[in-house]
Amino acid sequence: MGNLTPLSYRYDSFVLFQIDVRCKIICICFLSIVIAKAQFLQLYLITAIFSWLLYRSGFNIRRLIRELKYFFIILIFLFIVRTITTSSSHISIPIFEFINRLKYIEIDLVKIDLIGILNYINANILNHIPIDKDGLTDGCQVSWRFFLIVIMGILFSSSTTAPAIKSAVMWFLKPFPFIPKNRVAVMVSLFVRFLPLLLEKATEVSDAQKSRCFHLKKNPIKKIKNITVPLITKVFNSADNLAIAMASRCYNENRTEIAEHSLLSSGYEINFYLGTIVLVLITLFL
Repeated sequence: MGNLTPLSYRYDSFVLFQIDVRCKIICICFLSIVIAKAQFLQLYLITAIFSWLLYRSGFNIRRLIRELKYFFIILIFLFIVRTITTSSSHISIPIFEFINRLKYIEIDLVKIDLIGILNYINANILNHIPIDKDGLTDGCQVSWRFFLIVIMGILFSSSTTAPAIKSAVMWFLKPFPFIPKNRVAVMVSLFVRFLPLLLEKATEVSDAQKSRCFHLKKNPIKKIKNITVPLITKVFNSADNLAIAMASRCYNENRTEIAEHSLLSSGYEINFYLGTIVLVLITLFL
């Protein structure tokens, strides 16, 4: 289990792993709407629920944070961009009292004027960046919502098998005669299956480069290039091998399905439906 990525399926006796996948998909659809409209109170509540689900699902929170470290960089970038684009006024950074007492610092016998440097940054850089309370609030909420969407996806992907997802998609598309439900179901299940594979390949590339001391290089452009190119090559090779394997076995849409047993109800679905309805009502009326 040490080689599993956060998106990899893992078996557990917790109720999240036992409920019908159709219930999960319906709850995810409604929760996505709730998260998109949620304010701070609802975001606190949903975060507490997701944290409890992660803990009960057997996730190592520290390892999960370590695995998502690059995602947090994206969140910070999203927060900054959203804050700047939705703000209309400017922020001024005050000089703290303890800095005012220092006045100067000395490095290698060279005196550095802290007050002058901070005043210059404040006057020439920060005053040209619009940041206000509304912008900070909006940036925080948008980043928080995006984070919760990712956590919800991790919970779903790690507790649901690809055959179960395929069967659920086919069940949902059954009333629509003009949609090739078998083809769509295979595409969705393969997409979900390739998400953890992408993280696995990224870990392989990273470990291979660390073994060659590549992580000691300081050039960030070279780092991105030398990680992205082999990663894309590995992913496309895996997709090509999968396509060849499916073709060699004469895979087609009119095959006998054997995953219908994964759609059996466990009896706990009503609890998840009620919880989702309560969250929707809280979002609408609070």
